[in-house]
Amino acid sequence: MKMQRRLIALVAAVTLPCVAQAQPAIDYRDPPQGTFRDDWLVVELTGGDFAGGKAGYAHNTVSRDGDVITSRMLMVLRIGRLDQPIEISVLNTVRETVDGKALSFDSTTKMGTVDMTSKGKISDGKVRLESGQFGKLTRQVADFPANAKMVWGTYLASLEHGFDEGTSYTLDIYEPSVLTSGSIKAHTTVGKKTKIELNGQSVDAVEVTTTMSLSVGEIPSTGYVDETGNILRAETAMAGFNMVMAHSDRRTALKDFEPPEFFVDTLIEVKKEINRDTANRIIYTLSVKGDDQKIPTLPTTAMQTPGERTKQRATVTVQRIDYDALLTAKPVNPDRLSPEIREYLLATPTLNSRDDAVIEMAKQAADGETQPYKIADKLRVYVSRIIRDKNLNIGFATASEVCRKREGDCTEHGVLLAALGRVLNIPSRVVVGIAYVPNFAGKRHVFGFHMWTQFYIAEQWIDFDAALQESECNPGRIVLATSSLKDFGVGEIAFAIVDIITGLDIEITEIQHR
Repeated sequence: MKMQRRLIALVAAVTLPCVAQAQPAIDYRDPPQGTFRDDWLVVELTGGDFAGGKAGYAHNTVSRDGDVITSRMLMVLRIGRLDQPIEISVLNTVRETVDGKALSFDSTTKMGTVDMTSKGKISDGKVRLESGQFGKLTRQVADFPANAKMVWGTYLASLEHGFDEGTSYTLDIYEPSVLTSGSIKAHTTVGKKTKIELNGQSVDAVEVTTTMSLSVGEIPSTGYVDETGNILRAETAMAGFNMVMAHSDRRTALKDFEPPEFFVDTLIEVKKEINRDTANRIIYTLSVKGDDQKIPTLPTTAMQTPGERTKQRATVTVQRIDYDALLTAKPVNPDRLSPEIREYLLATPTLNSRDDAVIEMAKQAADGETQPYKIADKLRVYVSRIIRDKNLNIGFATASEVCRKREGDCTEHGVLLAALGRVLNIPSRVVVGIAYVPNFAGKRHVFGFHMWTQFYIAEQWIDFDAALQESECNPGRIVLATSSLKDFGVGEIAFAIVDIITGLDIEITEIQHR
């Protein structure tokens, strides 16, 4: 129940390259050697029932060494969750040629308790990626999107198009923290001159709107620049909150954090109680109210059958499956699986099934079992048991980290269980959705955003929930999005639910009991 925190970090990651760095006072075609740009920004979050406040800061520098431009972007956020604040930090370094051609990048992210590093080199239309944790590396080669730009290239393009009212253009942006196998479409329109409040003063500015698009959603943002193009302020409304990034000085940026607590705002109260022990089949109607919100396309799984759907309304039926029938499922030779399903056996940075510690844990948990469903059940029970510290203050840990630290909440349970399954040749994926709990955070009969695991058994995607300790999952849950987590960036699964993190209503149309 914490994808909203991942969303906040990703919003900042995709916003900064689109609006920062502009300084036409220098000759951007031939900038000076050394550091020629040093910016500090305050990050504020507002929305929901909290007044909001400073949640973090960003520090960006741009320098030149010979013919290479290096952009360094550090972002630090502190976010509350039921009085358990966590800190998320991301340090990205991007190297490009003076004319904006991407060369390489590296990144250090801390959302668990152990840093995760990744780096990439770009040449011959390919990006060669490498990610590591605990000394274990995973590698991937992907096509580098044609004409895609990174930080300096985006900056050059914005200056070339200029800041005259009515100017409009679209760029392909490569942001590996979100997506490594594709680009983000960024459509920008220059608006009118206006005045904004900045550090207690009213200043002249030009409004610039940018919409960043992925296949699963869009993020609109509004930036304000001065008449020479220097960034003053950027505002992004998403998932029920508003992120504001404002130009500041170092002292102001670093002092007085006020981690906002908005997790409770994402809980969805329902009028009917669900008996999770006896409920067999539930029909739901999902709806959103905002004109800018839409219901995602709901996946079909062994338990879940989507019904009619419009932009802002959808029905879905969730029913228990015949688990006894799964006991006859035979082990599958991975070589006989389709390429689409084999993807769910790959080792990834988040699900590193080649990690020796994860391999050893999987073998220990399976205890010699060979029947797929029984293996999956043993793995689920094992993960539910060994994650002893079920706290909420981990940002988003990898399976390698959870294997060693044995702490976290639903995301940590979900990724570790999926990785263990892959070790034993059971295709696995994680799902993001909503799950029912009778009581939580002082509220009764609520759905909360949640992550769990699905295994591919008997040609069906079967739900297993280690956090809620279920191998035979009850129908008090709805899958909103699924992911193999193959991408080095994990943005798509977060953006898939961006429109409904807040403002989602659930009506229980019918409950059948067994």
